[in-house]
Amino acid sequence: MSDVVDRESTLLRDVRVFDGRTERLFGPTNVLVSGNRIVSIASTVGSLVDRERGTTIDGGGRVLMPGLIDAHAHVAFSTLPLAVALAADATYMGIRAGVAARDTLLRGFTAVRDAGGPVFGLKQAIDEGVVTPR
Repeated sequence: MSDVVDRESTLLRDVRVFDGRTERLFGPTNVLVSGNRIVSIASTVGSLVDRERGTTIDGGGRVLMPGLIDAHAHVAFSTLPLAVALAADATYMGIRAGVAARDTLLRGFTAVRDAGGPVFGLKQAIDEGVVTPR
């Protein structure tokens, strides 16, 4: 592996890794991510990240795990009571859906399958970077 890392790289230092296959936590370890791919998992950091180009996050011994998948969600309606959702303005519901998407991501869900809500506009806004649920 090259020691040169691009601007999209993130080094997660001092994390315990849950791989989803075993009950055991691995670590402490360091995980290098470039773009949307895990490039390296190593117990030592070495010269993995050029600090001026990449980002380093100190995990402080916390658990790092794969993103969760919610296969049945109602993103547009999850933050509103049904009576409010039925009478709400579509623009207001879209804004609330953006907040719900951010909250869902912060709970560890990196993939969500909405089961019939009006979320195509939300998906487009996330894909274009207009809404950044980070």
